[in-house]
Amino acid sequence: MGRLALRVTAGVALLVLAVWYADPAALWSELRRADPWRFALAVAVAIAANVLAAARWAAIARGLGLTAPTGRSILIYARGVTTTILLPGATVTGDLLRSVQLSRLGNPFTASALSVLLARFSGLWVLCVLSLLAAAALASLGARVAPVAPHSMAVYVGVLTAVVIAPFIPLPFGRLERSRIARVAGLAQRWERLRERLRQARPALMASVWQSLGVQFLSACVLWICGQAVGLWLSYPLMLAAAAPIFISAALPLGVAGFGTREVAAVVVLGALGAPADQATATALLYGLAAVVQGIIAAPLFLSRA
Repeated sequence: MGRLALRVTAGVALLVLAVWYADPAALWSELRRADPWRFALAVAVAIAANVLAAARWAAIARGLGLTAPTGRSILIYARGVTTTILLPGATVTGDLLRSVQLSRLGNPFTASALSVLLARFSGLWVLCVLSLLAAAALASLGARVAPVAPHSMAVYVGVLTAVVIAPFIPLPFGRLERSRIARVAGLAQRWERLRERLRQARPALMASVWQSLGVQFLSACVLWICGQAVGLWLSYPLMLAAAAPIFISAALPLGVAGFGTREVAAVVVLGALGAPADQATATALLYGLAAVVQGIIAAPLFLSRA
């Protein structure tokens, strides 16, 4: 309980820091002047992204041999969105609910949780690929298109490249299974079991790549529209390039619904692109509020026994 309170406090502190840095009065002014129609469009696009994400999760779960009808998975996924905005832990709480509810369809809980983890990993990895490609393309076009110092863009591209290739770097866990240290050997054995499940899920992961691409294109579009709603007129390629650290930060188990970590990341990343702190923070807040609206819309689904 103490760790949970510490994570919530850290998330709140980061949100307060972002608001203070942006200047509360200027931030409130940006939010008051936000275009409601663009915000409504952002919510609609976000709903489409989550429906596609639920379909991707169902496909991956079926690839693991689980029972996961697409329609039922969409309903469970929507409940997870509501849970995410109500309970601390960012996406972790929603993912836990999805694991539990999928297991209630007669699936093993461990395999259900693995399907959720793989869907999350697939989405974040594809997001990094898209941000990398966008950043590399913008860097090749020069400062006229990407208003970032060349060395900073090179570092950013290098970090994204490292993240993208990291899952393919072989690790010596096979040899560690013979370690005399019981804890090390146990960890290596669990890793080998996970690798075996990953090999089993590989066809489903490959088949769902197009869905992950769609989810991340739409999610970046939501962020882009939220920026436009407060007058932040960055191009879509720039917003796509900036999306990876913002979305990954929002997925950290701090605070509630990603608030705090997402805003700090937006101030840093969008600020590097020339966005004022108040507009960057307002953009991230609107993105979070779009998720809150979805959670409210999905809340009545908890009344359903399906």
